[in-house]
Amino acid sequence: MNGIALLCVVSALAMYFVARYVRHAKTAEAVGSVKAIAEGAAAYYEASASMQPAGTQPDAARAMRHFPGTSRTSVPPDPNNVRAKRYQSSLADWSTSPWFELHFSIPQPQFYAYSFESQGRGAEATATATAHGDLDGNGVTSTYSLTVAPDAELHAKVSPTMERSNAEE
Repeated sequence: MNGIALLCVVSALAMYFVARYVRHAKTAEAVGSVKAIAEGAAAYYEASASMQPAGTQPDAARAMRHFPGTSRTSVPPDPNNVRAKRYQSSLADWSTSPWFELHFSIPQPQFYAYSFESQGRGAEATATATAHGDLDGNGVTSTYSLTVAPDAELHAKVSPTMERSNAEE
């Protein structure tokens, strides 16, 4: 009897740790993707000075730096597509702005819906990359977001701290 009880306790602990490991592995997708989007936004901001009209003074071009526009919808557009399941995006999902400008796409099935928001120009510009997902379908959404903003020299810097809400719900 003691052996069976011990086996039940060990099995329960093993199931808990395996489930936790699987949730953690799924969150790695969101962390990596949000970071890649933020880094793409920073690179776009740096390159946007060269997109100004010919003859623009360097200081004026730096003051006009900007991030790509805000995404109209997330990918996937319906949050239920990543509720307790994976979504297989297509190239068409990532071919619109801002994804095209950010050089970002996910070829494999994804657990999160991704969105991008930006505003302002020059020193007031900001951008935020966000991932939302409901890993177990219980209605509680995990959210990861990372902000990008220019420093005093107008160079885009990705925030060192990722904001997490219900990280491993």
